[in-house]
Amino acid sequence: MSTNTMDNNSTHTSTSEPSGQSESSEKPEGVPTATKDELDVSIKDIESQRTPEKFVDSNAGDGTNVFEQYVTGVRLYLCFMACFISMFLIGLDQTIVVTLLQTIGSNFDAYDDIGWVSSGYMLTMAVLSQTWGRLSIIFGRKYSMLTAIILFEAGSLMCGVAPTMNVLIGGRVLAGIGGGGIQTLLFVVMSELVPIHKRALLFACFIGLMSAASVAGPLIGGAFTENISWRWAFYINLPCGGAAFLALFLFYNPPKPKFTWKQKLGMVDYVGSLLLSGGLTMGLLAMSMGGTTYPWNSPAIICLFIVGGITLIGFGIWNFKYSKFPIIPSVIIREKYVIIPVISLFFTFFCFFGLTVYLSTYFEIIHGASPMSAGIRFLPLIISMILTSFITGVLIKKTHFVKPFALAGGFIAPIGMGTCTLLSPSSSNAENIGLLILPGLMIGLMMQSSMMSVQVNAPKDPGSMILSTAMVNFSRSLGGAVGGILAQTVFNTSLRKKATSVFTKNPTIFEGFTKSDIMEMAIIHHLMRELRRH
Repeated sequence: MSTNTMDNNSTHTSTSEPSGQSESSEKPEGVPTATKDELDVSIKDIESQRTPEKFVDSNAGDGTNVFEQYVTGVRLYLCFMACFISMFLIGLDQTIVVTLLQTIGSNFDAYDDIGWVSSGYMLTMAVLSQTWGRLSIIFGRKYSMLTAIILFEAGSLMCGVAPTMNVLIGGRVLAGIGGGGIQTLLFVVMSELVPIHKRALLFACFIGLMSAASVAGPLIGGAFTENISWRWAFYINLPCGGAAFLALFLFYNPPKPKFTWKQKLGMVDYVGSLLLSGGLTMGLLAMSMGGTTYPWNSPAIICLFIVGGITLIGFGIWNFKYSKFPIIPSVIIREKYVIIPVISLFFTFFCFFGLTVYLSTYFEIIHGASPMSAGIRFLPLIISMILTSFITGVLIKKTHFVKPFALAGGFIAPIGMGTCTLLSPSSSNAENIGLLILPGLMIGLMMQSSMMSVQVNAPKDPGSMILSTAMVNFSRSLGGAVGGILAQTVFNTSLRKKATSVFTKNPTIFEGFTKSDIMEMAIIHHLMRELRRH
C-alpha cells in the first residue's frame, strides 16, 4: 500500500485512458473531450503541486473533468458542514435505537418485532450501498445525494409519527435506503471537492465523527427516552437533515453528467441491482432470524441461505460476464491494493458493531448503568479511535505512506479484541477504560488506512474512483450489519440456553419471555446471590 512502491497504476494520470480502451467505450457519442494540450496542462498543474504519481485523481466517467469538481472558499466550508451534519445523522441512526427497543416494544405491545427496528435499517443500508455509487455516475452526485436525503428524512418522519410497529419498521427500512446512499455518496462528494493529497485529514474528521455518532447513539436515545419521548430520536433528523439538504442544494453545484435521460436509464444495471440486493437481504435475514425466530436447522433458515447464496453467485456471473455497466467493475477487483483494504474494512466494522452490541449490554445489565452512563463509558473506545484516525491522517499526508499504518492496525486487531474477553462482572472502572483503548487504536488505524489506500490505488479508469469509494462504504456497511446481527443472535441464543439450563425441570418456561424479561431475572438472581454472600 505504500505509495512509493506500487507500480500497477503509477504511470496513469487522472486524464489518461487505460491501454487498449478507447474513450468512446466509456462515454456516449457526442460527449465533449479535452484536447491533448489541455491534458498536458492539467498534468503539469498536478506536477507543479509536487503531488506523488499515485496521489492523482481520475475522472468520474460521466463526461466531466475531475478538475471541474473542486470547490474553494466559503462554498467549500458550507458543503463540508452539510456533509458533516449528514454523516453525524447516519452514524447516530445506526445505534440510537439500542436504548429505545424495550420502550417501543412496550408502547406497541410488539416485543417479538423490536429487533427489526434496528436490523431493518442496517439491512437496507448495507445492500444498496454499491448501487448508489453507480447511480451517482449516471444521474450526478448532487441529485443522487439530495434524493438519498429525502428518502432518509421521509423514513425518519414515518418513524416519528408511526401509529403501529409495522409502520415504524417500514419507516426504518425507507430511512435505511436513504442512509445507504448518504453514507456512500458523502465520501464520493468529499473525494471530488478537494484534490486527493488533501483528503487524509478530511477523512480522519469524517471517520471520527461517524464513530462518535455511533457510540453517542445509545446515550442520546436514552436521554430522549428518559426525558421527552422515544419519537424524538427520529424527529431530530428532520431539522438537521433539512439544513444539510438546503446547503447542498444551494452551494454544491458540480458539472452535470453529459448524458441524455434515455442514455441514463439505459445505463442502470437493473438485473445486477436486483440480484445483489436480493441475495444479501436473504443472507442477512437468515443470520438475523436464525436461533431466535426460527431454529438454525429450520427449513426457512436453510432455504434463505441456499437461495441467497445462489442469487449472489448469479450476481457474480451477471456482473462480471454479461453486464454492460457492472456495479462492481472487474478492473477494481483485480487491483489487490483496493480489494484487500475493502476486505479488511469489512472485518473492522464487523468487530466494531459486534463490540458495540455487547458493551451496551455489559454496561447496562452487568454494571447497572443507565443508558446515558453506558454511553459515557464508551468514551475510551471512541476517543482513542478518533485520535488515532486523526494522527494517522496527518502522517499519511506528510509521508504519503499508507501500508505501515494498515499493518499496525492489523497487528493490534487480535490483541485489542482479545483483551475485551478479560471484561467480567468484577472488572473495575480502570479495567473497563484500559481494555477499550486497544480496540479503539485498531479501528482508527484500519479505517483511515483502508480508505486512503483505496483512494490512492483505485484504477485511473473514468468512474473507478467513485465505484471504489462506494465499494468501501458497501463493505463497511455490510460488515457492520453482519457484525451487529451476529452479535445479537449469538447473545440471544446463548442467553436463552444458559437461562433454560437453570430450570431443567421446566425449560419451556422461557419460550414466551423477551430478552428483557430474562435479563431482569438475571439481575434479581445476581442481587440475591450478593445478599446471601453478605
